[in-house]
Amino acid sequence: MLDPMPEIKDAFISRRGLLKALAGSAALGGGLGSLMLAASGVKITGIETLALEDPGKYEFTLVRVRTDAGIDGIGQAESPSLVIDAAIRTHEGLEGLLRGEDPVQVERLWQKMYDGTGLWGRRGVTIAAIGAVETALWDIAGQILKRPVSELIWRSFASSKETAAIKAKVRPYATVYAPGDTEAEIRHNFGLAVERGFQAMKFEEYPGGFAHVSAKNDARLIRIVREILGEDRDLMIDVQNAWYDVGQAIATCKLIEPYNIFFLEAPFPPDNLDAYRRLSERVDIRVAAGDWGLTTRFEYMDLMNRGGLSVVQPSTVRSGGISEIMKIAEIAYRKGILCITHSWNHMVGVAAAVHVAAVVPNMPYFEYPIAFPPSPLITDLLVPTLAPDAQGWIEVPRRPGLGFQLNEEIVKRYRVQPS
Repeated sequence: MLDPMPEIKDAFISRRGLLKALAGSAALGGGLGSLMLAASGVKITGIETLALEDPGKYEFTLVRVRTDAGIDGIGQAESPSLVIDAAIRTHEGLEGLLRGEDPVQVERLWQKMYDGTGLWGRRGVTIAAIGAVETALWDIAGQILKRPVSELIWRSFASSKETAAIKAKVRPYATVYAPGDTEAEIRHNFGLAVERGFQAMKFEEYPGGFAHVSAKNDARLIRIVREILGEDRDLMIDVQNAWYDVGQAIATCKLIEPYNIFFLEAPFPPDNLDAYRRLSERVDIRVAAGDWGLTTRFEYMDLMNRGGLSVVQPSTVRSGGISEIMKIAEIAYRKGILCITHSWNHMVGVAAAVHVAAVVPNMPYFEYPIAFPPSPLITDLLVPTLAPDAQGWIEVPRRPGLGFQLNEEIVKRYRVQPS
């Protein structure tokens, strides 16, 4: 039997309290259901692509949406900056579609972007660009309405409104990457994550000479990680799409089941849904997938219906933004499937995940990076710093919008031309 879903009971605002608080927004239309449809009088003036690079380590793509009120919003896309910049700035691109629009009308503008770029393809990098811009719009809307994004999106999760409160704090799991090429490195890197208070960690068993040598070797590595974590922390495994043989996958899962694996991520290439289904039917480990190449709810519905998954992993930097992830989470909720977002080293994406996790009841964790080598683009990009406390919790910001600003000194130091 699988362990029950962890419960997080702390909440800073109840349904009744939120409704009362938002009722005061009469000047903007008032009431929960109409809040995001009302006019704010603010207009979008432009969209800026920020390409950041820490040479030899990381490259990141951020967007900043600007308004005539001097209020900016930020988002992030896990795609090449040159491609994202083209999607935004090209003729009939996202900037042209949104210039002059009211940023508070987030969900209508998402649909306008989705429809307006339909001939470019309704999947892939275009959706990543739309998602980055949409996240920035939520950030702006929260600042205009003087509410955190979690309060604004809470109304969208239909299944939870009558019973669930917004969580005061949420718990990330740490992706330890790279985990190390020797047993000593693995012990050191995971030991650091334990010292920082994380209560759940993921082992990225990436392909190479050290990992995926054999089922027994895979089990040996996972046993080492479980020893470091102890019995009370959750352990996730990422196979990085490295398996092609369902029989091998089943054999390996049987060997690692005694180590109490919370989920097994990406055992097969993402298009091999029949393999996912066959594995899910044969093992007592949650099988997870979604962050590799899947974008909208339509692909995720196919993944859930055919793949037999227990966990879906929409990405806060690939999957169309906060609104689309909320829709994916809603579908998963109705099927009894966990939704745990991906954003392994993209800190604006992590900030978005904090707000989503605060309102989605079937999201016990979200991804957070413990990256080797470290970089200021991860540790110092946001102000204030986004990091868990000694018990592994992150407080959900009560500040308007996403609740974080870019560290402009870091942006200036690492900014490059889109490439």
